[in-house]
Amino acid sequence: MFANGSKAPSPLLSIVALLCATALNACGDSASTGASPGNGVNAQAAVEELRATGFDKYLGRQKPSRVVEDGAWTHYFFDPAEEGAVCLVGDEYQVSVHHGTSDQVLLYLQGGGACWDHRSCHLAQTALRTASGPGTSGILDLANPANPFADYDIVYAAYCDGSVFTGDATVDYEGIRTFHHGLQNLSVAIDALQNNFPDPSRLVIAGSSAGGYATYAGYGAARVALPETPILVFNDSGPGIQNADASEDVQARVANWNFTDLIPKTCTQCDDQYSYLTTWATERDDSLRTALYSYQQDSIIGFFLDLDGPSYQELLLSVTGKIVDQNPGRFARFMPKGSNHTVLMGSEFYTQTVNGTSLLAWTKAFLDEPDSWEDVVG
Repeated sequence: MFANGSKAPSPLLSIVALLCATALNACGDSASTGASPGNGVNAQAAVEELRATGFDKYLGRQKPSRVVEDGAWTHYFFDPAEEGAVCLVGDEYQVSVHHGTSDQVLLYLQGGGACWDHRSCHLAQTALRTASGPGTSGILDLANPANPFADYDIVYAAYCDGSVFTGDATVDYEGIRTFHHGLQNLSVAIDALQNNFPDPSRLVIAGSSAGGYATYAGYGAARVALPETPILVFNDSGPGIQNADASEDVQARVANWNFTDLIPKTCTQCDDQYSYLTTWATERDDSLRTALYSYQQDSIIGFFLDLDGPSYQELLLSVTGKIVDQNPGRFARFMPKGSNHTVLMGSEFYTQTVNGTSLLAWTKAFLDEPDSWEDVVG
C-alpha cells in the first residue's frame, strides 16, 4: 500500500498472498492536522502525505469503455487494450455501482487471493484472474432488513490483479505478460464513486481477505479523492501482519508488485508491521475508525504466512493488541476462536456471537454508536 521510497524496503513491508481477500494500522510520529471545511473533518495532514506518496497518480485518468445496466446495478467496464485498469492476464476490468436511498457510501473491495511470481500466478494460480460483479449475500443482501448497509450507495470493486489492489507493475513471468495493476483498478473504482456520489455524508471502506489487506490502499486513495468526507474502515480478515521469517515471498512481492513507494515516510513503525498504518492514519485523520474482524487462527492467512494456528494467533493478538492500546475508541477487534476465514459475504454476519456480543450489534455500534463499541476477543 504505502511506502518509503527513500530507503530500501524491509521484508516486513510486503503484503501476504491470500486466497480470498482489513484494517488500517499504525505508524510513526504524531502529526498536526489542519482543519477542513464541509463535514469538519480534520485530515489535511493525511491528505498531503498520501498525495505526496502518489495515491492520486491514476485518479481521473481512465474512462470506462462500456456501461451495462443490470437491474439494481450499473457495471462499468474498462478496455484492456489501454493497459490501465486491467486484470492479471489482460482481461477486462469491472466496477459495479448501486444507488441506494442513503447519502452514505459503501466501497467494497472484493477478495480473491494473491500472486507474485510465475509459480503462484500461472502454475498454482492462487489469485482470481478475471473480474465479476457483486453477489447478493452477507452485506450485499440488500433485501435483508437487518443489513446495516441495505440503504447505502455501493461501489463494488472487483478483484483480479493478484496484488491486493496495491500493485503498479507489468511483469514478464517466463514469457507471460502479467498485469499487477491493482492501484489503477482501485483508482477507477474511486473515480466511479466520485462520479456517482460526489458528496457523500460518510464513506465506509470494507474488504474481505485480499480486499481486507486492500483497505489500507483503499483508505489512501479515497482520502486523497474525498478530503472532507468522514471515513470508516471495516477490515474483514486482512490484518496486515507478516511473518518476519518468510522473507523470500516477501521480497518477490516487493519487487514484482512495486507497491512500496506508497508507504508514507513518516510511518516509522511500518518496518515492523504493515498493520501499524492504522495509527499513522488515526493520528492524522480525526474522522477515522477502523474495525478488524478475524478468526484467531485463520487457516488461510496462516497458510500463506507459513504459520501454524497457535503461532498465527500469537502474532495476530500481539500486533493488533498494540494497535488497540494506541487507538482507544478508534480501533477495535471482533475475533472469534477458530480457523475459518472472512465473514462479510456470509450468513454468519447476521448470526455470529462472541462473549455475548453479536457481530451485527458490534457492527452497528461501530457505525453509529462509537461510545458503546468495544473490543471483543473470544
